[in-house]
Amino acid sequence: MLRIAVRMLVGDGTKWLGVVLGVFICTFLITHMLAMFSGMMARSYALVTDIPQADIWVMDPAVRYCDEPIGMADTALSRVRGVSGVAWAVPLHTATLRARLPSGAFQSVLLIGVDDATLIGAPERIEGRSALILRQADTAIVDHTSAHSLLRIPVERRQRTPGYQRLDLGGPKRALGPGDELLINDHRVLVAALADLGSRFLSKPIVYTTYSRAVAIHPKERNLLSFVLVKAGRGVDPRSLCEKITTHTGLRARTAAAFCDDTYWYYVETTGVVKRIGLIVGIGVVTGVSVSSLLLYLFTNENLRYYAVLKALGATDWVILRMIAVQALLACSTGYGLGVGVSAMVGTLVKSDAMPYRLLPFTMIFGIVAVTFVGIFSAFLSGQRLFRLETGEVFKT
Repeated sequence: MLRIAVRMLVGDGTKWLGVVLGVFICTFLITHMLAMFSGMMARSYALVTDIPQADIWVMDPAVRYCDEPIGMADTALSRVRGVSGVAWAVPLHTATLRARLPSGAFQSVLLIGVDDATLIGAPERIEGRSALILRQADTAIVDHTSAHSLLRIPVERRQRTPGYQRLDLGGPKRALGPGDELLINDHRVLVAALADLGSRFLSKPIVYTTYSRAVAIHPKERNLLSFVLVKAGRGVDPRSLCEKITTHTGLRARTAAAFCDDTYWYYVETTGVVKRIGLIVGIGVVTGVSVSSLLLYLFTNENLRYYAVLKALGATDWVILRMIAVQALLACSTGYGLGVGVSAMVGTLVKSDAMPYRLLPFTMIFGIVAVTFVGIFSAFLSGQRLFRLETGEVFKT
């Protein structure tokens, strides 16, 4: 009987393709939008994941996410280092400042100051150089993507004359490169190298330099220590060490994974991204349910006589229901496989900084749940008509 059900469904090519198409659209929208959402949100805590050496991030108790630090006193570093179980602790400074380009234009940049002695926090993938270049005077490392987009400068250097300096915003431009200069808070910064960094949630050029130089560039404030990066000692549980640091210093200590989660949920709760993605996913589910259910119902309605014959030959309602369930399961599984496959293919082909794509197991599981709902609803709608079917239907002309 189940083989008959499959042959009935596949035999009508138009209806079969229609049902599969409805599930395909539903699966594709759900999978693709959630994968893009996951890829985009993974950028929100890139500052943390770009520094894998640190097990723990220590910050002011009022800090909620990594992109908005609150300055701490320099003594916080010594207090953290004095906690037992800490293998090492180094300072990190982050601040958003305005940089003047050689053309005279301004651009907001994220200035990151890493520990002068160890250079922990500096980018790992530096084009043709190493992080040791930061130990030269006035040097900095700029991210490659911004150097070729937001920080492009005129091909020809601007002629400087006494008095008013005319902006040079027109004409051909080139990427910012080693040897060029930026002016950040009236401090000369020499671009020594470019680094290949992971993309960020907020499109902003990133400039790396040493901690002492970053503090000197930053407008004067009483407290300029943004974070303390901590490495747990051998055999020390980072979570237990976080509690110990909080108890002894009064500062907020979070493991790297927990701080990533804090940042992730901050953006989820305070931005409208989730609502927009949820709306599109909802549209996908409604589309899949509507198209698949309607076409499966029309297919069932057109084959009422054949179902009536089966019931006249002794097939029970349970047998008929299983036949419909198999038809719905076959259509949904085919549409789901096509939807996930096409989404992964499209996501891989167009993946870029502007189009992030990150397919997680949760996304696929959520898609299976949604498609299962589509199948159950479609089978239920079609089954209602068959349960009321009389065997006399087979004798009608």
